[in-house]
Amino acid sequence: MMFEIQICAYLLLHPEVIKTKLIQPKWLGAEHYRTLLRFILDNRGEFKSANEIQTRFLATFPAELDEQQWQEMSSAKVSEANFNDAVHGLHFWYLQGEIQARASEYTKYPSVENLDFVLQLGQELHDMNLPALPTKPLSDYGADLLHYLDNPRPTGIKTFADVDSVLGNGLHGGVLWTIGARPGVGKSAFGLNLIQSALRTDPQVVADLFSLEMTGEDNFYRTVSYHTGIPVNKFSNPAGVLTGNEKASVKKIVPNVIKQKMNLHDKILVLPQIIKVIRDNARRAPKGKYFAVIDYLQITSLERVQARSSDRRLEIEQITRELKLLTNELDIPIVLFSQLNRELEKRPDKTPQLADLRESGSIEQDSNVVAFLYCPNQAEERQSERHVNLLFKKNRSGSLAELSFLFLPRQMIFLPQHGDELENRVK
Repeated sequence: MMFEIQICAYLLLHPEVIKTKLIQPKWLGAEHYRTLLRFILDNRGEFKSANEIQTRFLATFPAELDEQQWQEMSSAKVSEANFNDAVHGLHFWYLQGEIQARASEYTKYPSVENLDFVLQLGQELHDMNLPALPTKPLSDYGADLLHYLDNPRPTGIKTFADVDSVLGNGLHGGVLWTIGARPGVGKSAFGLNLIQSALRTDPQVVADLFSLEMTGEDNFYRTVSYHTGIPVNKFSNPAGVLTGNEKASVKKIVPNVIKQKMNLHDKILVLPQIIKVIRDNARRAPKGKYFAVIDYLQITSLERVQARSSDRRLEIEQITRELKLLTNELDIPIVLFSQLNRELEKRPDKTPQLADLRESGSIEQDSNVVAFLYCPNQAEERQSERHVNLLFKKNRSGSLAELSFLFLPRQMIFLPQHGDELENRVK
């Protein structure tokens, strides 16, 4: 009842607020307060004073509110902050009650309509709890620029030297970087190389790898292979296949790997779970020292399989938009791998283009950076060593470029063509 009194008391003095603040009469429990709110809404808040509201309301509903209730509202001291809290609280409790009632009804009378309504209310309640994103004033931007006239800007997270240069001195917050590739080119291995290169440069970096096709164990073995040079397939039977020297190498490197601030996720398949993990880990990480890698977009979903949208294109649009908003909210970079359309296979020139991204419209629009991994020489695709290029086709804050790597798939290593194999390992 206190929320209802606070809301009505504030609206008596500031009825015009109703034009910009969403408040629904059904959120209020007491019928007489619902009637007053509906009266103010029906008149679009166009009153000159609280006395005018009371006079006109009593003329229409003479028995709805008694003198004591009017006195209670007029004597209440309600600030704008109190009013906003009351609206939020009232909306919250209304949704809680509706969810419980509808869930009970669904238990008795299960139907698609009842389930959809419960899910809709649950989403509305979830959206209420999303953090507000404050708008930074121009004075702050100006102060930052003046500061950086005489001081170096913070660098981003460093990976490969040439990649850092193209991205504008590393991976920066607020960036969604989408990397498209055909199956078998090495996108999962490249994601692992990005993480390991970042951790080599700065052990304080925290990285989440969401690998939706491979297990955490598989990625751990790949990491050990990356560091030791032992072919990854040998880890399927290490006791029987590894030599004595290889076992010694593994024993030496594993203690270093397990100290890394890298999380290997293999059971987090839906976007709300991914966002929750990213939000929790990013806030615990040192500022500017966190990034996430998602492998890959097309097997990420909004909900569990039973509830997935029949329009996959719309679902992809929502996924990329949510991830982009998350990079802005938390000021973090996210690397998102994506499949390419099969039409690319039919072209004589296999150089990827932006239009080759599967469900490309939203991916291109929401991404700050779009790059492609591809083999310039198709004959090398199944060889034990092959050249793979990283082609930047969109870069809002940097340059467009094409970088060359030598990929060793058995050891999961990407070597910059000008670099040395040891340069990219984390010891």
